[in-house]
Amino acid sequence: MKLTFVLRDKKNAMKLSTKTVERFIERIKTDTKDGAVARRRRQLHNSSYIDGYDRQYPSHLIYPSAEFEKDDNDNLRMKHFNGVVTLIVDGLEKHEIEAVKQVAQILHYTLAAFVGPSGKEVIILVKIEIADGTAPEVTGTHLTEEEADALCQEGHRLAAAIYQAIMPKPIRQERVSVMSNFRMPLDETPYYNPKAVALPVSGKPLSVSQPSGTLEKSVANPNHNASDKESMDVSWKTRQLMDFLNARYQLRYNTIMGYTEYKDNSQKYMDWTPVDDRVLKGMTMKVRLGGIDARDNDVRRYVQSDMLRLYDPISDYLWEQSGKWDGKDHIRKLARTVPTKNPYWEDWFYTWFLGMVHQWQVTNLAKYGNQIVPLLISTQGYNKTTFCEQLLPPELRWGYTGNLQVGDKKQVLQQMAQMLLINLDEFNQISPHMQQGFLKNIITLSSVKIKRPYGHHVEDFPRRASFIATTNLADVLADPSGSRRFLSVELTGPIDVSTPPNYEQLYAQAMQALHNHEPYFFSSAETQQIMQWNQKFSVKTAAEHFFLDYFEPATDESEGEWVSASAIFAYLKKKVGISLLKPANVAAFGRQLSNIPGLKKRITKNSSEYLVKKK
Repeated sequence: MKLTFVLRDKKNAMKLSTKTVERFIERIKTDTKDGAVARRRRQLHNSSYIDGYDRQYPSHLIYPSAEFEKDDNDNLRMKHFNGVVTLIVDGLEKHEIEAVKQVAQILHYTLAAFVGPSGKEVIILVKIEIADGTAPEVTGTHLTEEEADALCQEGHRLAAAIYQAIMPKPIRQERVSVMSNFRMPLDETPYYNPKAVALPVSGKPLSVSQPSGTLEKSVANPNHNASDKESMDVSWKTRQLMDFLNARYQLRYNTIMGYTEYKDNSQKYMDWTPVDDRVLKGMTMKVRLGGIDARDNDVRRYVQSDMLRLYDPISDYLWEQSGKWDGKDHIRKLARTVPTKNPYWEDWFYTWFLGMVHQWQVTNLAKYGNQIVPLLISTQGYNKTTFCEQLLPPELRWGYTGNLQVGDKKQVLQQMAQMLLINLDEFNQISPHMQQGFLKNIITLSSVKIKRPYGHHVEDFPRRASFIATTNLADVLADPSGSRRFLSVELTGPIDVSTPPNYEQLYAQAMQALHNHEPYFFSSAETQQIMQWNQKFSVKTAAEHFFLDYFEPATDESEGEWVSASAIFAYLKKKVGISLLKPANVAAFGRQLSNIPGLKKRITKNSSEYLVKKK
């Protein structure tokens, strides 16, 4: 495939040359020796009188749709049709250029995408073919320029409908032809895909291209032709169905939620909506009313197929914020809206927030999940739940839940795969047994194994969700060894939720910090600090309470003595009775003693001893 370069000098004399797509892509990575493209961009910026400038300083025009030659009258004549149409997205700001190029790469019809001659547009070259599978540039099918024009117009219409469904900016509406062209562009990092797939185009081009070789086959083998015709009919109807749906709907597959979403192009302000059975039946009726013979299953096959573009709402949102951080500490600023005397809270929250954002981006091959849970402690009315919900931007608010049924293991695992932030609301209502068992286990998971609704087998999904918790009671941590997983913060007043956070900067800072390899987990020293701080929020057993009624930890042997667990247990049993002393066996009682802050322990030949003094 060769693109045509045309340069007309000041006397309108034509100079024509051709270049392969590969050479063209290499050519536009640098400007001309005299900087002609950059100079023209400056002229566009400073003046609207560009026509006179172009006559004074002519530049190359690029014709991508066909290879041309000059006729005897110095006019262009089509030599070979390339099967390429041009889409232009213009009026772009500098930060929008790369976004449009990235989006263009999603569709496998994109041959190339690059910044246009003005520096404010992106030009996308889209491969097309005739809907019967005949690629003109491969087979050498001879089209007249009128037929090539019709094919370009239909190809541009269909490609614009498909690409507009995913583009953040409108595609330029224009009448195209095989003669459509653009001036020499400049882009240091153009996108080029030599393996681009051709977009099948139906309509007028089909009727003009069909005679090529078809009559000869039918005469030579009429039975073979009947089979071919039946196959072509199926292919033609399928492409008609796909064209109809793509022209009327925007379709994408949500990889996080695991279903197809759609927008109806006739409804201007419609949000993306899941495609359920009712929607599928409605689509089928509209297809049939459009004159296409299709059934529910025909529509379902396409709408639920892997031919749709993939959409990851998390990656898309985070990618949009990358590189936008203004250098200010927005994460710790958000932490300061939580009034507390905890001196570590701001730094703890910062590390946890990075861990949450990192967790959204992991795969099911990750070794560890975000194992830390902020625990907001206060009486009711302190805006704890509102604060938790406002941690997510509106675009990702679907990923928040505060209605987790911890006892329903299947629901918990499913929400860990699909949600982004799970609020363990009313944490004090989770039983000590649940804290020390199931909850302790799931907080550490990096991936979850679940079966999709209507699925036939268990699949391994990356865990997306991080946890946060709220409680109205201070003594809620029932698992001493697991207390390192909670960042307990006791509120001294209501949280200020009157002003939502600056989400763009909040997540831009997090993405920059992760890019800089800042830690999103706690070190051993920080973990010890957390455990020490959490001691006052631990649930104390009856044995611990009774111990502290009659004993206290000694600092050295001069003020206390080493006493075995069984001796302490026997002493307390005499004082309070066995019915009140829980746990009621020495082994479990000894484990409770080991969790008492400041109580020194040593292992002897026969037992464990503790340094205590009687009150």
